[in-house]
Amino acid sequence: MSSAFSEKQVHDALYAKGGLETFVQDSREIEKALDEADYTPPKIDPAEYPGPDFELWKFVKLRALQKIGRLHRTIRYGEFIGSKINLRTDDTKPMQLDLLGQHEPGLFILELKVDKTAERNAFSEMFAYSNYIAEMFALSGSKDITNVLVAKLDNKITTQAYLYDLLIADRNVIVYRPEFSTASLVDLTLRLHIPSDEDFQHLTNRLLSHESMDCVVVSFDDMEGWFDSNEENGSLNDHTVEHLSKLSTYAAQLMEAERLHGFCFVRKRYKEIAMGYGNSLIICAINPFRVAGREQSNDILEQLDEKHHYAFFEVPEMGFDSRLFALAKRTIKDGLTHNCPCELESAIWSAMVVSTLEVVLTHNFAFRPTGILREAYSNYLNMLYADEDAGLCDEDISMLKVNELYSWFNAWQFMERCGFADADHKDRLENESVE
Repeated sequence: MSSAFSEKQVHDALYAKGGLETFVQDSREIEKALDEADYTPPKIDPAEYPGPDFELWKFVKLRALQKIGRLHRTIRYGEFIGSKINLRTDDTKPMQLDLLGQHEPGLFILELKVDKTAERNAFSEMFAYSNYIAEMFALSGSKDITNVLVAKLDNKITTQAYLYDLLIADRNVIVYRPEFSTASLVDLTLRLHIPSDEDFQHLTNRLLSHESMDCVVVSFDDMEGWFDSNEENGSLNDHTVEHLSKLSTYAAQLMEAERLHGFCFVRKRYKEIAMGYGNSLIICAINPFRVAGREQSNDILEQLDEKHHYAFFEVPEMGFDSRLFALAKRTIKDGLTHNCPCELESAIWSAMVVSTLEVVLTHNFAFRPTGILREAYSNYLNMLYADEDAGLCDEDISMLKVNELYSWFNAWQFMERCGFADADHKDRLENESVE
């Protein structure tokens, strides 16, 4: 359905006021939603305490609402500093940015899409403008420019694109819906868009699953004086834990830089179990091409020859595998001795995580979560500590939260509690040497 006013008319009405304060009102909805989403320990008998009631979509909702609320509180006072800005490209016709403004955190761009028919390209166009501005400032990131979209958001695909860019791509983006209480532009208001529970559930469906994880294991021998298999009272010695923990930390930094959502940790078999290499760095990340269900892609698949359906799913899934292999190779190249001999293996995580040989008869340490899994796990721990403070939880947890955040055993328990699915796979490994 088309708006009663053209984009030019709405644009001119906004720009004539010099900023957004006149149009953007307080949002009781966001404050209420934040209050409802904030975790409160349950009032139950401690003897019946089942552990934190953690659901990923509720956590994702809380994180999104917190971000939307923070952006809303500053952008509503934003002032315009430019209109219809031509952004020169190699084409004969330049891109044209609707409105450029400034608010307390810095610059923002505003894109208008009043007509429903124009919504599908809203985010691609807006981020093209945002990237153009960002590229003028060396090393600026996705959060340095705030992106404001004014649109009715009638298309489901646009709603999902908004959540993806807000949470997964981690951009500073906010959406307002134009509303006209009368037939006059004088009464134009911009209402903050708050995604529904169904939107969050759709986004997070199947994320917490062993099946969604890609896993690469990179193994190498002991290095005398730096890390070895010697144990002290059943535990690894300090210098081994210290040096291998640094390697895991570096791998996590690379994963964060690549925006990979997952974790890494070090596995070292018990000294009595001598087999293969003595040390392994295990890197796991959610493979987005495993998460996407075919039912979500029917519109595209219907337009492809059936022989190409394989390419749409399996080819990019294998491409993601290669990406994880490349990251593992770089970790070893940058972190160990020069030309350190290693072996890379593609492992089935759903089989490894329930294997006695892989999980029980090993030292597992230096756990480092990344991306949305880091956010989810840290939120779960905050819930656990809140329950403990309320007298519900009697688990043996460290006073210092970061010790639990980096604990492999507690992370493994978290995965099981919040719905990671087991799978009956044959335990196999495909070998590849590091060049």
